[in-house]
Amino acid sequence: MKKTIPVLVLMIIIISSGGVVWAVQTNYDIGKSAAPELKLGLGARPVALGEAYVAQADDLNATAWNPAGLARIDNTQAGFMHNMFIQETSLEYLAFAQQLFPGAGLGANLAYLSYGSIEKTSLSGDMGEIVGEFTPSVIILSLGYGQQFMENLAVGATVKYYRQNIDTETYSAAAVDVGGIASVGLEGLQIGLAVQNLGTPVAESSLPLNAKAGAVYRLPVTWGDNDQWRVLCDVNLPFGDVNYTSVNLGTEYWYQQLVAARLGYKIKDTGDLGGVTGLTAGLGVKWSLFNLDYAMVSYGDLGLTHQIGLGVSF
Repeated sequence: MKKTIPVLVLMIIIISSGGVVWAVQTNYDIGKSAAPELKLGLGARPVALGEAYVAQADDLNATAWNPAGLARIDNTQAGFMHNMFIQETSLEYLAFAQQLFPGAGLGANLAYLSYGSIEKTSLSGDMGEIVGEFTPSVIILSLGYGQQFMENLAVGATVKYYRQNIDTETYSAAAVDVGGIASVGLEGLQIGLAVQNLGTPVAESSLPLNAKAGAVYRLPVTWGDNDQWRVLCDVNLPFGDVNYTSVNLGTEYWYQQLVAARLGYKIKDTGDLGGVTGLTAGLGVKWSLFNLDYAMVSYGDLGLTHQIGLGVSF
């Protein structure tokens, strides 16, 4: 019975959030959502796991993936990530998380996406004449809080500010994520649920609303006494953007809590994009107070992207 109560509470929270989503959907333009940057994966560890992280979120990345995970932070963490994205696009990510008191944590992050220099051409006179350059960019600022609601259940919320700059034009929006994580059934099994990007429109277009559900299981079989092996699975169910629907799979093996190997795969409709698309992999290393994470993502014919993150815990 004690294991069942957190699941029921978590379902009530998400169903209630779903009701808000349904209400918003009455004015939602199918296939016309804005702010695609809100769909980007933040943090080298979650990305290396195929973005299957809604049930695992237990570090400074929880603010971006499932703020309920902030309730299980038991120290202070800070980190930086650099993403060498496709062509000239780059993504910088700063994150912080801290325990406020046992069973409650606060997190914050800042993401900056630059699309590189783009030529500006004239619409009058000599049509197509290059008259300068501009650099489109996006800033996303997030603040999250997680609270242990009962022994086996944590809940949380994140508020976000989105700002897009395109030459002389600027657009902004505010959004909220809500989520929960519950320990259920088998020892080592957790489920996570989240509703993301409930907020104001950008240039009269809706934000990319998304419901995320997943599970993580710590396998009882390892090669060493201090090793840990997890398997993870997420399902993304977007509202109004069927092309974003995906099943995300990942696995992580920690050897002696010093070195981690990660592998993931994102199953989704990639259109005409050829090659091996959706495969992810990465490594993690812990040394004293520091941790180093690396992630590689395959975008098929577009090539590979690489993320590297450095963090400290104290």
